[in-house]
Amino acid sequence: MHSSINTGNTPANVATRFAGSENVSRTMSSVEISKLTKKRHDNVKRLIEDLAQGGLVHPQSEDEWSTDKLGRPRATRIYNVGERDSYVIVAQLSPEFTGKLVDRWQHLEKQTQKPELPASVKVVGELAIMECFTRLLKPAPSSQMMMLTKIAQNNGLDPKFLPGYAIDAAPDATGGSSMETKPITDLIKENGIASTAAAFNRLLAANGFIKRCQRNSTKRGVVDFWSVTDKGLRYGKNLTSPNNPRETAPHWYVDRFLELAGLVGKGSK
Repeated sequence: MHSSINTGNTPANVATRFAGSENVSRTMSSVEISKLTKKRHDNVKRLIEDLAQGGLVHPQSEDEWSTDKLGRPRATRIYNVGERDSYVIVAQLSPEFTGKLVDRWQHLEKQTQKPELPASVKVVGELAIMECFTRLLKPAPSSQMMMLTKIAQNNGLDPKFLPGYAIDAAPDATGGSSMETKPITDLIKENGIASTAAAFNRLLAANGFIKRCQRNSTKRGVVDFWSVTDKGLRYGKNLTSPNNPRETAPHWYVDRFLELAGLVGKGSK
């Protein structure tokens, strides 16, 4: 055997072969090239060895085991080559088969591609994720509408059948329209309350109006964020965070903020 051929174990990027099967990977076997070009396998192997000796191709070798007529084990040396090397080999054997080789590589490429989920499965999956998000973090109706619109757009659906307006109001509200809300920082400033937003949030959490949640981030590790609890929904709502759609950002009803401030010990003296 020529020393330029790697006769070690087949590397991880070469698909495992079994007797009577074909590689479905980024390599093609000498057996398959033999079938494709209608040439004897031993002649194909001899050519590969000669080309490898000259450094023109770089095959990997493996032994394919079978049994002879007497049941004795017998090893057949197989060579696996990449796409570029396969063209060099076939061009030497039978140039007229180059077109068939191109077609075969395209077929192998399609087999290795990950199939897309059917559209119906994708829609159901996204709706299930939204349902979990809604149960756990209780986003406001307007945020849920945005999620549904995004799901429709992701799946090539027209979202115009969705309502154009969602009412964001406290559960006990009777006005029939959305209630004005603002972030905690704005309300503290507008009402002259001596507190930072961080300190006020800690008071809200201690009194059960918000809870600390977490999500995983590939860049920042575990990220904390606040979410309004069932108890807090009388005074505020959860919007989808502008920083990340997997976070909520509490907003508080302007008309009820002073009552909320009093409940956490920051009301007027």
